[in-house]
Amino acid sequence: MWTITDTMTKKDIHKWVLVIIFIHMEDIKKFIEERFTPTVQEDKNGMKVVFTAPMTEGTIWFERAKRGWNKKPLSTNTYIIVDAEMVHMLDFLNRYYNLTEDHYQDVRKLLIQMGMDVMDKHLNVGE
Repeated sequence: MWTITDTMTKKDIHKWVLVIIFIHMEDIKKFIEERFTPTVQEDKNGMKVVFTAPMTEGTIWFERAKRGWNKKPLSTNTYIIVDAEMVHMLDFLNRYYNLTEDHYQDVRKLLIQMGMDVMDKHLNVGE
């Protein structure tokens, strides 16, 4: 059980917890990279990144960005995320990391960031 000493304030405890969460997220990222194979697939609706493992998968869907969606000029290879199906991946990760609903948002952000990285590599393969 934790006790607060004279040298440790509540603020210090929160910083320590953030470090533990950050390290935990790095472990989860490494786990995903080792066990899931990301592939990019294209169909009539756009593109998707599929993270596949032997017993589960997760999908992030992308569509070509339209000029009216933002005020900045768009390059020819600009895609945005329109949906993500991560329930099975989150359940799979929960078996190893005992995730709670509080962790799911951070893990979703990590998965989406990894999906965007895969998509960037796929689109910029010839550059």
